[in-house]
Amino acid sequence: MRWTSIFAALASVAAVSAFKPGSPGHRLAKLQEKQAKAAEQRAADAERLGSDYIKRQEGSVFLNEKTERFAVNGSQLPDVDFDIGESYAGQLPIGNSNDTDLFFWFFPSTNEAAKEEVVIWFTGGPGCSSMVALLQENGPLTWQPGTYKPQANPWSWHHLSNVIWIDQPVGTGYTTGTPTARNEFDVADQFRGFWKNFVDLFGMHDYKVYITGESYGGMYCPYIAGGMLDQNDTTYFDVAGMLVYDGLIGEVSGDIVTVPFVDYWHGLFPFNDSFSEQIHDQHESCGYAEYFETYLTYPPPGPQPSKQPGLTDDQSDYLANCSVSNDVWDAILALNPCFNIYSVNAQCPIAYDPLGFAASNDYLPPGAPVVYFNQTAVKQALHVPASADWEICKRGVFPHGDQSPGSTTVQIPKVVERTQNVQLVHGSLDMVLLLNQTLLAIQNMTWAGALGFQREPLEPLYVPYHANPDLGTAAGAGVFGTAHTERGLTYMTVELSGHQVPGFQPTVAFRQLEVLLGRIPDMQSKLPFTTDANNTAQPDGPLGQGTGDN
Repeated sequence: MRWTSIFAALASVAAVSAFKPGSPGHRLAKLQEKQAKAAEQRAADAERLGSDYIKRQEGSVFLNEKTERFAVNGSQLPDVDFDIGESYAGQLPIGNSNDTDLFFWFFPSTNEAAKEEVVIWFTGGPGCSSMVALLQENGPLTWQPGTYKPQANPWSWHHLSNVIWIDQPVGTGYTTGTPTARNEFDVADQFRGFWKNFVDLFGMHDYKVYITGESYGGMYCPYIAGGMLDQNDTTYFDVAGMLVYDGLIGEVSGDIVTVPFVDYWHGLFPFNDSFSEQIHDQHESCGYAEYFETYLTYPPPGPQPSKQPGLTDDQSDYLANCSVSNDVWDAILALNPCFNIYSVNAQCPIAYDPLGFAASNDYLPPGAPVVYFNQTAVKQALHVPASADWEICKRGVFPHGDQSPGSTTVQIPKVVERTQNVQLVHGSLDMVLLLNQTLLAIQNMTWAGALGFQREPLEPLYVPYHANPDLGTAAGAGVFGTAHTERGLTYMTVELSGHQVPGFQPTVAFRQLEVLLGRIPDMQSKLPFTTDANNTAQPDGPLGQGTGDN
């Protein structure tokens, strides 16, 4: 019997009071009562707040004869039945040449506090398009896998600041030209050429610049931010902060932290006793347990050895029986064929994804339309040639590999010390990069005269309570994890989130951007969202500690 049928039957028989407390009927009737009250509250919120979250900016400072050709008709996007507001999209060269372009989609903000600042977003890969984040994470429209159509995103970052989502390096998304980057220094150099052209075009000289991204953005963001700071040119490159989600920031092997991760999420990895014993034996015999217990401490005992456990002397291959992460991967796929390494709580069936990348698989169900950004009408709306072939992630953006040192060696410390405003954030359900990898990388990084964090991250990460007028864009509130700051660097664990934190927990990311922009002092603040016109009341009393790590 469907749950809805059960609720209907209960409603027709008796009220909550007719059932014995604690009985199945009592629990189901109480749930029905709560759902009815929640529906009433959503209707009231919708009436009070209105459904038009995105308003066209009048008298835009960005629309001129030069930018007009990039203007997007916000009411004519395919499959979008609302006006997304003012935006600009297209391709700009990385320098003076016209044969190599990066692609951008820029959304000005109507927020009065955003007059002379801009937020830059990079998706990772390498080679993954930032249009993924714009459509499914922190952009003005959201079309999540399994949902019917795009919706206006009340947690879009452009409600706080001017935001530009950029496809880079060359070879990514809608970019044009032949990839030539050998390392992150080349990527940063090419991006600065593009950025100067963009600033000149839109008249954004002397703007504060905030660099943000995710995944391989753990390389892109620090190198680009660091390269900008090295220019000592605040006309174009006034970097004021950096935020990276689930970033590749160090070189710690995922095998070192795999078994503790599986143990923490044992309900999602229900292995039989013999396999569980096998991977725990590997964890011990390959040296992973000793490394983990020695170096994930506060303060750290010293720098981590250059040679990591479980690998051959030249670190080119695993020692026998030490590929524990691969073994776990094979075992969980047998149990859960739809296992999603980006968020390990996913199960079958795979939801339809308009971008064709559901549950970490390239997948479109039979009869599905062409992926959104490869549709001719979409490309036309965004001023992209019809011949452009968009893929969510493309190979070959580094034709000979990325030869760069890890970003914790120089670049992140530089950005922290120069801005005193860096956030490194990790979703607890991510297995592409595990949060304890990030913590181990931090504990092996020297900045502001000390190695790693001196105190264990314990402080709470708080998200304000707020109205949720539409279940389609509803998002949570309360203590969502841990947020710890030392010497200008903040680390955060985000619960109930996988790899793409702004997509899984948009209110958390919205609050993090408020802190990055200096609108809110820290992640322990119980002030309402700065965009909350109703000044929603927050709970009294202490927050307690954060939620720990895994």
